[in-house]
Amino acid sequence: MLGKDILPRIGELAPNVLRPAIGKLLGEELEAPVALEPVPAPKKVEVELKAGGNLFPRPPTMCVACPHLGIYYSLSKIKNTSISGDIGCYTLGAGHPCNALDTTICMGASMGVALGMDKGRVEADKDKKIIAVIGDSTFMHMGMQGLLDITYNKGNVTILLLDNRAVGMTGGQYNPASGRDIHGEDSLRVDFRKICEALGVKPERIHEVNPYELPTLFKALREEVKIDDTSVIITNQPCVLVDFYSQLPPFTVDDDKCTGCKNCLDVGCPAIYVTRRETVVKPNGSEKELAFVRIDSQACTGCDLCPKTCGPDAILPLESFIRQ
Repeated sequence: MLGKDILPRIGELAPNVLRPAIGKLLGEELEAPVALEPVPAPKKVEVELKAGGNLFPRPPTMCVACPHLGIYYSLSKIKNTSISGDIGCYTLGAGHPCNALDTTICMGASMGVALGMDKGRVEADKDKKIIAVIGDSTFMHMGMQGLLDITYNKGNVTILLLDNRAVGMTGGQYNPASGRDIHGEDSLRVDFRKICEALGVKPERIHEVNPYELPTLFKALREEVKIDDTSVIITNQPCVLVDFYSQLPPFTVDDDKCTGCKNCLDVGCPAIYVTRRETVVKPNGSEKELAFVRIDSQACTGCDLCPKTCGPDAILPLESFIRQ
């Protein structure tokens, strides 16, 4: 076995490094790679902020109307869970406001970690609900083996397979779940339901849901985590950044109806922003913080997630809107 004796131990295996190494194996003498000049460090730029001009913190967030938002909103409402995540945009579910991921290690690890947490339970965790979250392209790349391992070992795991029909995190490339090839031409589109069934999941334990329909999604998730078996819930709405995503008329907030309950903020959509906060004292003497919001109508795509969280029905369609 050859490798370390013909390849450098550090640095990238770029073409100019690989050619001489492969040539040596083939008995061809090629010029050794030319050492590249080190890139000079950028000059330090001093920025002086004006008084009161501190930069507003901006943590990483999912996109406006991302189909994963409803998933993590629902997961955050289910108690006593251990949730293993994977590599993709949906890793952001670990952050505020959902805080609905417990592990993220490497591509495809969500399946094995979930099975390990299930089989390695101690008495204190016997009632824990084990959930794995994985995206469509990650599932095809490294997840199918893990699902087979779960069914083969009779794992009690609920898998959320997030099919957004794109490799969302790295630029929206097409994949076998998109129904288009690398040239953007029509091609076959894999059937995740059939794949999961072929890998040992019982047909009655496979569900396909629209992640924007919160009541249906939450019901399916709540029911499946109670069943002592392998379950798969497949979401079926595309990434908002692909060219075939269809926007709907946006929503707006009726200021007179908004009670500041903050329920809509739990969705985590960046199109919703707080205009003012205030603290009120309840009849029992405890304090409650209110946050009154508005929606950036130019950013809103009308996905209909936030209206489903609004008790006073203060989020309404914006009529006569012209998107710029």
